[in-house]
Amino acid sequence: MQQIALPLDKLRLGGSDSVIITQSNADAFAALGNHAAWPGHCAILIGPARSGKSLMARYFAGQGGPNTRNEVIDDADTLDDEALFHRWNAALGARQSILMLSTKAPAEWGVQLADLRSRLGASQLLEIAAPDDELIGQLLLKHLHDRGTSIGPEALSYVVKRVERSHAALEELAREANAVALAEGSAITLPLVRRLLGAS
Repeated sequence: MQQIALPLDKLRLGGSDSVIITQSNADAFAALGNHAAWPGHCAILIGPARSGKSLMARYFAGQGGPNTRNEVIDDADTLDDEALFHRWNAALGARQSILMLSTKAPAEWGVQLADLRSRLGASQLLEIAAPDDELIGQLLLKHLHDRGTSIGPEALSYVVKRVERSHAALEELAREANAVALAEGSAITLPLVRRLLGAS
């Protein structure tokens, strides 16, 4: 596991500005540093909600060199064909590498413009997988740290084994655990997480 500190402004007041790298996202992150080798200087990063795509993209945007930033197109699947094609051409004209973000594979975007569909098919595809056990544990610690709290090893181990394998679900659990602990004036303990995860 690596925790890569990013040269960025804070994501939110008091929040961590680092991305945690484990087997579930290591290949995608490594590829961001090798954008010169991407076919057509374009890649598509897909992954579930709250999986760190935007954080990785902000890192990538700063890798373009001293005088230029790489181009990031967030929610690329929501743009119409002409708008996406125009942004792509503008980036290429500026000699920028392009990273498109989406929760869906390009084949699901419903692209009708033949030239755009061809370019998408030739682009480097990067994918963030569902979080593995290591990432679940580290992300929960990070989410709680960002909220000014923590969790003991026994409770953490329980969560890692039982929580839904979802970045969004893990963030929601951290939010709920922190809120309940504050309301009850208690620590985030094993009984508390057992209750939140619906254990008897």
